[in-house]
Amino acid sequence: MKNLKKALFVLLFLSNCAHPEKTLVHSLVKKEMTKNLTREILKNGEAYVNLKELVAGGSRLSGSPGAAHAVEWAKAKLDSYHFDKVWLQEVVVPHWERGKKAEAVLTSGAAGSFKIAALGTSIGTDPRGIEAEVVEVSSLDDATLKGPALAGKIVFFNGAFDDTVLDTFEAYGKAVRQRTQGAFVTSKFGAVGVLVRSMTMNHDLHPHAGAMSYKDAAHKIPAATIATADADKLSALLKTKKIRLKLTLSAKPFENVKSYNVIGELTGSTLPQEIIVVGGHLDSWDLGPGAQDDGAGVVQSIEVLRAMKALNIKPKRTLRVVLFMAEEFGGFGGEEYAKQASFKKENHVAAIESDRGGFTPRGFETSDDKAIQKLTAWKDYLAPLNADLIKTGEGGTDIEPLHPSGTLQFGFYPDSARYFDYHHAETDTMDAVNKRELHLGAAAMSVLTYLLSEE
Repeated sequence: MKNLKKALFVLLFLSNCAHPEKTLVHSLVKKEMTKNLTREILKNGEAYVNLKELVAGGSRLSGSPGAAHAVEWAKAKLDSYHFDKVWLQEVVVPHWERGKKAEAVLTSGAAGSFKIAALGTSIGTDPRGIEAEVVEVSSLDDATLKGPALAGKIVFFNGAFDDTVLDTFEAYGKAVRQRTQGAFVTSKFGAVGVLVRSMTMNHDLHPHAGAMSYKDAAHKIPAATIATADADKLSALLKTKKIRLKLTLSAKPFENVKSYNVIGELTGSTLPQEIIVVGGHLDSWDLGPGAQDDGAGVVQSIEVLRAMKALNIKPKRTLRVVLFMAEEFGGFGGEEYAKQASFKKENHVAAIESDRGGFTPRGFETSDDKAIQKLTAWKDYLAPLNADLIKTGEGGTDIEPLHPSGTLQFGFYPDSARYFDYHHAETDTMDAVNKRELHLGAAAMSVLTYLLSEE
């Protein structure tokens, strides 16, 4: 360790000398520091242990006691690392509860029931439930074409993921509109309820939760997700006969409540007014404890600053870990953070979000030309972690509100093959997380954060 420090001192000394080799020396220093960050996380990383602690507290649905407990845990965890500053940022968030009942029982045409779960923000049914004929549609466009034929019906959206698409996030993006807008679109035609195929490629009996929106619907109707195995079963029945079912949901929205974003900071040594954010969202859906979505992003983001602190790295720019609240209900924490940043006239030069799970790193996603240039220039630093893929896309829901201020946005992009097996389902537990994959992702984020802080 002494020899390493001595070598770094020599390199840093030479870098300040007026030599033609100055650029090369800077590059060698950065390579050594990024290697040190990777070694620290792979050898001494605490992300996996931290995730176990977070997940042990249960689900963290916005506005719930679980979310409040997660805020307390996160604040205590950041305090324990003795970052330069740690604080809570108040944010008003949605409060919705699914209740104890979610049933879909066949009443004519066949016998049996289906595994369902209420969609986030959905209203409940009358305690006696609603009974109606089921009509299958493949998409929002298909529902609109059927129009008046949906009156008085329970509309079953059965648009599956396109499994020929290599990027599962792309497949999700194409399919998810039926979940978010299905109730709004069909209520205009007089539908009485909605069932939506779960957003996963898996053929399983686990409903995958998620949010939906009524927008400006004059009439709100109950909406639920149905497990893919049962969706296939229902679709097969509808091909041969008319089917009626009774839908009962005890879901209920409540008044918004107060919660918090949790923030920790390492103050920049020479450019403290320039801020780099690294973060994930602290809330989760309530069917499972949200280990991949987004417990992984939370602990990876904490790990970035922990590793910097452990190695006594003094970043030029201020580094902030921000654990956002209520992303699942539309990004309330991210909106509030950006609002407060604007009010304080803070200068956020870059932001990195991890909200795609803790799987093997592949690279980063961004919509910024300047960010693409940065990633291209730094491929050699990210390549040892197999994290040098550059994708054109989004940084993330929680950092998107910073974009209008010119903040460069980076979304951590891990391997996507298995993410939607667990996404928003009861199976999103610690069993779904591999320690080394999780820590490799944290290392990739740390390398990018360090490079941004020093450039």
